[in-house]
Amino acid sequence: MSVQQRPIAPLPQGAMAQQPHRAPSYIPSARQIEPGPKNPLFLALRSTLPEEVDWALPRLIVATYDHPDRFQLDKFIDAIPALLEYPLLWLDELERGAALAQARREGRFGFVGEWAVDRDTEDRAINSLLVLRNASIGSAGHNAKLVGGSKAFTGFLTRLFALPVKYLLDEVLLSSPEPIQHVLNILQATLPYLPPSPAMLDILSSTLPTILIHTRDLTILHLILPLLISALLIPSLPPLPPALTSHLVLLLSLSPPPSILDLTLDLLISLTVAPGPARLILASPSISAHLRHMMRLLEHGARQTSASFEPLTWTQGGMARNPASTTWATEEASKKRTKEREEAQRLIEVYGPMAVVGDVGDRPPPLGEALKAKLYKMKEPQRSITWMHESFIYSSTSQLAQVTFWHSYRDFFSPQQVTEQLLSASEVIKNVTVAFPGAAAKVWVDDTGNQRFVIAGMGYRKSLDELDKYACKWKSCPSPSGPTNPAQLVSHLQQTHLSSPLPTACAWATCTHSPCTTSHLLTHLPLPRQRSVPDMVLSNPNSAAWLSAPNITRRSPPRLPSTYKLHFTAFSTPTDPRNRHPMGVAFLAALLVRNLAKVLRAEIGSAAPVEDEGEEGGDRKRRKKDEKFGLPIPDIVLKEEEEEERAAKGAEEDVSEGKLNWEERERARMAFEGLEERLGEVLAGNLSGLGQYLGEAWGW
Repeated sequence: MSVQQRPIAPLPQGAMAQQPHRAPSYIPSARQIEPGPKNPLFLALRSTLPEEVDWALPRLIVATYDHPDRFQLDKFIDAIPALLEYPLLWLDELERGAALAQARREGRFGFVGEWAVDRDTEDRAINSLLVLRNASIGSAGHNAKLVGGSKAFTGFLTRLFALPVKYLLDEVLLSSPEPIQHVLNILQATLPYLPPSPAMLDILSSTLPTILIHTRDLTILHLILPLLISALLIPSLPPLPPALTSHLVLLLSLSPPPSILDLTLDLLISLTVAPGPARLILASPSISAHLRHMMRLLEHGARQTSASFEPLTWTQGGMARNPASTTWATEEASKKRTKEREEAQRLIEVYGPMAVVGDVGDRPPPLGEALKAKLYKMKEPQRSITWMHESFIYSSTSQLAQVTFWHSYRDFFSPQQVTEQLLSASEVIKNVTVAFPGAAAKVWVDDTGNQRFVIAGMGYRKSLDELDKYACKWKSCPSPSGPTNPAQLVSHLQQTHLSSPLPTACAWATCTHSPCTTSHLLTHLPLPRQRSVPDMVLSNPNSAAWLSAPNITRRSPPRLPSTYKLHFTAFSTPTDPRNRHPMGVAFLAALLVRNLAKVLRAEIGSAAPVEDEGEEGGDRKRRKKDEKFGLPIPDIVLKEEEEEERAAKGAEEDVSEGKLNWEERERARMAFEGLEERLGEVLAGNLSGLGQYLGEAWGW
């Protein structure tokens, strides 16, 4: 029998599997298990004396269990026929019982009593089959090949499963299932070596599937399922009964134990590779319920998994300076003052100290918090020089008392704000000529003749940072520093820049928005209260230089910060630890869903398209007929031909058995379509790789 060797499913081993404390008298000696024609155990077994048989069988059970590799049946003369002696006697009694049960059902011979199988014969048959079972599983398949090729064993199988299935189910399996279990174990081990006779193929394709459909014994289910899975590999095996497929689908919905669930799915996968069993499931009126249960099985054994990953390098953004921050504004103001101071120095160098006249204040200007923090961290003498640049301007008509200058420096850099020691008054005054080369410390005599120590050529800045923010930034504005609050700035814009004729485009700073309206200009006005704006913002590395550009649409969208973690939450089903491929119930359910989807797609693809019966389709058909015959075809002839085509098409559909009709195809397609969202969650959220097997079931 041409089959591939499959691993045998876990077999029930009864009390022997528990390694019980055996009576010392049941443990065979070395001489008793020595192979040869004079082996005492087989001599006692062949004697057919009940006392000798009862003495030999327990020792043979222990020997075949403890020494499976050493116990080879061909080393003992007629071992298999001897072990089948009592199973055949037990089978004789079963056949008589089956005949009496048949007569009782038919009412022949009047009253017929119950047939009771001899208990001693049954016990010896059970022990003999247990010896064959142990021997078939052991010895690396050597004994299985001997048993499978034995005519005595195949004849025993043929007679046993020739009994009525109802009798096997109602009488044998209910009253004494153990010998049938041993027979199924032996059959599973010897299946690759059994001859493909018609009787054996009938057992595998008809008798065992029928028993599986009607039995409610989980052990029998567990033994027959792997037998049928292996039997499907036999090329000459007849088709299994269609009722088996329907029964297996219903068995899935009962949520059987895990081992039977695995085997049921495995057998269904093997069956649905062929179109016939798959069509049987797809044609079921309950296909939606079946598919929903299969979708639930896709999460069998799943566990929630969460993971965090660093963002990829190409997805990370960079930190760029924010042009709307206070720090940026302070730096821009410092650059502006530096430019004004350098321009004043050039005028002084060319035209002398009296060339620069500035409007100065009577007190030090308040500096912004960002600028203060910057100055407090600097070291001397650069700290005092930078402070002068921010607080004073050139003015040839101004002079400042040295004491007042010193007090301004001392008050600004109070010991509570800075850690580095302050300069002395003389050192600070010496730095004046470094900060403002056009200014100088000198002695000035007033009108009363009193001498005063002053710094001439510079004075306090009058324009404050708080007032600078309301300055007009319109290009070529004649009086940009006039407004001191939002209302004045709006009035200035309306009177100076929005008067007739209205400008076609906005000219505020670098803005070029068109048309320029009052509502648009309001977007440029500074807020009365300064908002807290971060100094650094996240930016796309490709557009960091465009942050201060007026056209914001040219900026690329920002990317993820480098500190951001990518969090994924999904579920994982069991995988093979060796190669990380999916396995278990979820994997088998995915293969079953894929098989059904492939058959349904093939059915939809092979279905004949509905011809267009509209006016356009009729004209096209008429033109084809005209071209065929060369003459205009009459309407009555065209109608008769259409009726003949429809009749032939209907007869053809009747001949093609097994095809799904339109209603069944649509019901199955809608069942898949209704579960697409759920299937999409599995495709997107399963980390074990089930998605690669479910592509056929997606996209309806």
